[in-house]
Amino acid sequence: MNLSLKSIRKYSFLAIILCTCLVPFLQACGGSSASNVTTITVAYQRFGPPPYYEDNWWNGVKKTFEAQNPNIQLKLEPIVADEGSYYTKLDLMLKGNNPPDIVREDSFLIGSDVTAGYLAPLDSYLSKWPEYGQQWFPSMQKITTFNSHNYGIMDGTDVRAIWYNKDVFKKAGLSTDWQPKTWADILSAAQTIKSKVPGVVPMNLYSGIPMDEASSMQGFEMLLYGTKDTLYNYDTKKWVTSSPGFKDALNFVKTVYDPKNLLGPTSDIALSTTASNTIAQQLIPQGKLGIDIDGSWLGGNWGPQGATPWPQWTTTMGIAKMPTQFGQAPGNVTLSGGWAYSISARSQHKDQAFKALQAAFSKDALGGYDVAATQIAPRKDITELPAYKNLTYYPFFTDLVNFTQFRPGFPAYPKISVQIDDAMQHVMTDQTPDQAMSGYAQAVQSIAGSDNVETHP
Repeated sequence: MNLSLKSIRKYSFLAIILCTCLVPFLQACGGSSASNVTTITVAYQRFGPPPYYEDNWWNGVKKTFEAQNPNIQLKLEPIVADEGSYYTKLDLMLKGNNPPDIVREDSFLIGSDVTAGYLAPLDSYLSKWPEYGQQWFPSMQKITTFNSHNYGIMDGTDVRAIWYNKDVFKKAGLSTDWQPKTWADILSAAQTIKSKVPGVVPMNLYSGIPMDEASSMQGFEMLLYGTKDTLYNYDTKKWVTSSPGFKDALNFVKTVYDPKNLLGPTSDIALSTTASNTIAQQLIPQGKLGIDIDGSWLGGNWGPQGATPWPQWTTTMGIAKMPTQFGQAPGNVTLSGGWAYSISARSQHKDQAFKALQAAFSKDALGGYDVAATQIAPRKDITELPAYKNLTYYPFFTDLVNFTQFRPGFPAYPKISVQIDDAMQHVMTDQTPDQAMSGYAQAVQSIAGSDNVETHP
């Protein structure tokens, strides 16, 4: 059949009209345009053996949230890395061409990441979400605030104390109802264990570069904050680079790791990125560690769904407050940290990202996570959940929050924390406390500037 040019144009025009009319019809019958779906990426850490509490939490949120919001898809991006490597990998992602929309931030890094331009302020969103102001503890709102703006929502917090094995204490002839009053009491108990219970590591104090923030916070700062000195002088707004308390804390570390009278784990354990897993999942449940200065989350390793189920832990493990150096007021020390979720400053979908955060941080969703991961809840109403109330040592850890302290939330802290780890490792291996403190002072002056440091004679 021969068609004229005019006829061809006529039929082509009709075909275009027909296709234009059919597209909405086909979409209404079940098709969908990919351009109508917004993908929100969520980045968080995954490390060690399962269970992976973050995965479980977010997979549950994803299922419910996507069913309720068909135009938003959650893409979960777990970062497989130890703590220090996670910070590095997340930093690279946030400065890359396609950063995640939602990121899990260690609360002590918020100030530095805000300064780097990585995080978006959440004030306008949080002010329109009544639950946040009503339910989040004031301290949990404060910890994510930098320069008068809020940049994250805490998913949980923690405290630190002294765990001890009652069976080991009994074998050593020590009281199983133990509460040391001074640092000397801790070292004395460790020495007794070494003398009377062979084959058991007397005590663990995280130390050195491989364990990163666990060394500086759970190890060094739990000591330093129990002296008359401090890490940062809030009155003068200066970092304290040397002090009697700093030296005494380093000397405690040196005493624990003295090769001539080793009280701590051997260097293959202590100076490893997996030290915390070895301590919690092997040495403690196997009855091979007497004392462990550690976090409130430790029991999560030993529950039915934990990495190392250990039903006897609730009767075998005791818990004590960390004393100040000489028992001086206030008598005990603890530190709180925890993790928050933030929105990337360069996210193109901040509204949808915050909507996802609201779903994840509901009472039931976050409560399930906090119970599973044995976190101290940041929401007041979660503490009333029966499952949360039944957590072992819940009243004890809650009491510690009354006098807890925090790390300095300034951009320089992450770099200074590394120098603390370095000083600790040096006294473990090749330097005196004076030498290590001198090296620390030089490094901090370089980091913070000579006008922002001071010494305490």
